[in-house]
Amino acid sequence: MSVSGVLTVARLELMQRFRGARWYIAFLLWFTCIAGIAGLTWLAMRDSDMVRGPTTFDVVLFFVLGLSLLVMPALTATSVNGDRDAGVLATLQTTLLTPTDIIIGKLLASLVMATTFLALAAPFLVLALFQGGVGLLGVARVLVVLGIILLTVCAIGLMFSTLVARPVGSAVLTYLTVAGLSFLTLILFAMTTPLVARDEQVRVHGVEDYTTSQACTTYTDTRRVVRTDRNWWLLGVNPFVIVADAAPHGPDGPADTTSAGFTPLRWIAYGTRLAKAGPPEVHDECWSDDEDTSDSSARVRAEFPAWPMGLGVYVLAGAGATAVAIRRVRTPIRRLPSGTRVA
Repeated sequence: MSVSGVLTVARLELMQRFRGARWYIAFLLWFTCIAGIAGLTWLAMRDSDMVRGPTTFDVVLFFVLGLSLLVMPALTATSVNGDRDAGVLATLQTTLLTPTDIIIGKLLASLVMATTFLALAAPFLVLALFQGGVGLLGVARVLVVLGIILLTVCAIGLMFSTLVARPVGSAVLTYLTVAGLSFLTLILFAMTTPLVARDEQVRVHGVEDYTTSQACTTYTDTRRVVRTDRNWWLLGVNPFVIVADAAPHGPDGPADTTSAGFTPLRWIAYGTRLAKAGPPEVHDECWSDDEDTSDSSARVRAEFPAWPMGLGVYVLAGAGATAVAIRRVRTPIRRLPSGTRVA
């Protein structure tokens, strides 16, 4: 691999994409959509006494991630098989460019495009900084995490474009993968949760026998315990969960879910870490006093973040997809699908 070769391929990709007005229109629609979301959020919060920054940041970033997952597969899902159909790939393969140059160059071009989309949304994230309640380091961290997720999606799309002969097929597979990570993980978590429920001896804080005493005590009894600490990892690979957990939170971390109003990312992070923590040591069943022996907020604050594990999975998936794509564009090609154009 050479730097000049990678830059050459990236430049060719960008020149080809910006040759028409399609992507400029996409940039304009993207900016308009994010601006509309930020404007509606501001209108909804203008009469509130709460700090507006966390709500603006959470809502804008939530939609940025959702829209990015719709746009990013289009950057690479038809890149290689589209070039093969147009006779461009064979021309590149006959030059001094290596397969690594071709694939990394295409990924670099996709990274530039993704960065452009994020840069267009950046003014509205900066607005949240000026509104207060959002830390600069947390913003930088979540943007890096978001960039890695989007680059992984591009790598997966590039892999499918080398594995499938038709651009339509590779695009569909890429979008199905994104949908699976975004929605199927939630469905699988909900479906497997009953499977990790067991009857166990646990400590209970409550009234042991109402016929003898109404006072709350701590005793041992059998309860149905849902061990979400055994299947929480299904949530850990969801892109919305990773971004939500890496996003900046309040002084109490994700446990601070009520002081900033409508903050969907904090709610997602709180639920994920609570599932990761599993059942409490003491089950609170005492409703006659205000003492909370389970203390969910304390368990969430003490729980290690979930986003590093999920981000590691994405890094490995992106590296694996890139390796497969490089292998698939090596020459000479021993076998091609029927009807595939060579040059």
